Amino acid sequence: MKRPNRLVVAAACVSVVAAGGAYVHFFVYGPTSFDRAAWRAGEGDDVPFSQDAPRLRMADGLVDSGILVGKERHEIDDLLGPPTDTSKFRSYDRVYWLGAERGLLGMDSEWLVLRFRDGEVAEVRIVRD
Repeated sequence: MKRPNRLVVAAACVSVVAAGGAYVHFFVYGPTSFDRAAWRAGEGDDVPFSQDAPRLRMADGLVDSGILVGKERHEIDDLLGPPTDTSKFRSYDRVYWLGAERGLLGMDSEWLVLRFRDGEVAEVRIVRD
């Protein structure tokens, strides 16, 4: 019986590891549905491993879904609560602290920022400081 080519075996191993990593990233650290109580409790949480910060994953879902675009200020305030008290990102109308920057050597913070136009959310982004 012919032995498999080492290159084929190596490629198969790399594929399995990559697929496993993608699974873990998406299902363990990927976007989650929004939970208002968890969002509001998340302000002030300083989780050492930022992937565990609930606001980070919820913010990913909020940005990806586009659900905030078109909402009025009072709707945002009702949903997300008061913005974070910060002097950062003054060019945006609402700023919410999400947690420590993701990644092995994350030294900064990540923030959800919103910009309004004509009284409605026109732009939603996640930024780092």
